[in-house]
Amino acid sequence: MKKFEIELKWATAFTAISIAWVYLEKFLGYHDEHVSSQAVFSFWLLVPQALIYIVAIRQKREKYYGGEITWQKAFISGVVLSAVIAGLSPAAIYLMTEFISPQFLSNIVEVRAEQGIPREGLVQIYNLNSMVSQAIFNNLATGVFFSAVIALFLKNKKA
Repeated sequence: MKKFEIELKWATAFTAISIAWVYLEKFLGYHDEHVSSQAVFSFWLLVPQALIYIVAIRQKREKYYGGEITWQKAFISGVVLSAVIAGLSPAAIYLMTEFISPQFLSNIVEVRAEQGIPREGLVQIYNLNSMVSQAIFNNLATGVFFSAVIALFLKNKKA
């Protein structure tokens, strides 16, 4: 477990920031009166999430690999980080939908239905199971992308 201690620490920080972001969205009204703009506001969460990847991979390079890392090792560290984040995401989504903002899913369904989108399809998209699946997939996909790009900038040793 010591081998992935850095990834576990930063995945926990990533999840905590994501949960705090949900609180911020709710506080600013993006889960009720501004729910139609929530996706645009939520997009900006990518900035602190990318910073987590940068800090985590840099720390892996400095503390685990003694200051030198290849692209492959940096990328693998990021992919492991992505997998841990994806594993933690169901708990974060559950907290959001059950405790932090239980009305969010019904609010988004109502707003989209008022825009003329069939309610049956909306209910299939905006539910706990769908949100968990989307979170896992999105965290893996963006994490692998972040890892590949960030590894290019943080590598400092030829393979």
